[in-house]
Amino acid sequence: MRFFCKLFSIDIVANNIYKIRLIPEKILHFFAGQYLFIIMNKESIRPFSLASIPMEHRFIELHMKSFKKNDKYVIRVIQHIRSGRDILIDAPNGKAWLRYNTNRPIILIAGGIGFSYVHSILLTVLKYQPNRKIIIYWGVKKWYHLYNLKELKKLVLINSQLFFIPVVKTFDEYWKGRFGNLLNIIIQDFHTLNPYDIYISGKFEIAMSARYRFCNERDAKEDRIFSDAFSFYELNY
Repeated sequence: MRFFCKLFSIDIVANNIYKIRLIPEKILHFFAGQYLFIIMNKESIRPFSLASIPMEHRFIELHMKSFKKNDKYVIRVIQHIRSGRDILIDAPNGKAWLRYNTNRPIILIAGGIGFSYVHSILLTVLKYQPNRKIIIYWGVKKWYHLYNLKELKKLVLINSQLFFIPVVKTFDEYWKGRFGNLLNIIIQDFHTLNPYDIYISGKFEIAMSARYRFCNERDAKEDRIFSDAFSFYELNY
């Protein structure tokens, strides 16, 4: 379904990372974990995870990052909506949405800006399944890319069933937490992944590698691992 949105707010939350809230012209009904397309023109369409929760009807929240100096798409989007013009979206999309019909413990895996996908699922579970165990792994290149770190620490303090493991890719003297390869760390932390529902965001190659390793090395159930990367693979291979 395509419709227009107006700007509600824009906040810079880290280096080249923006938290954007849009007011939709009609209520968007979606599942936690789905995404939308922003349509600038016929040749300029990109997906963004819905970081907001399904029960929030006032605005749609998106997290965006301008990845490279020559990648001007996000800047164009921001300039467009800041000018007061409406922006066209197509939503909802995606099959890697939260499965509500189970109390299986959850592992949420985010790479970089992919945390927006995790954010929606996390807050939805905390509201509707408050006793369901959740473990979050968030991997980033630099510690300052953990733009939602304070919020997550607060949530961990008030939710005994919530666990958060941030991982920085390379050693940094300013980072006192864990560092290294995100998938390797998850493999190290579990003898088995069989009981878990696993939701993965991030790059296509990471999601595919994660599914292969989790199933072959830690006995994860393939049909309980969710990522929209798998749908992309099925369509293109």
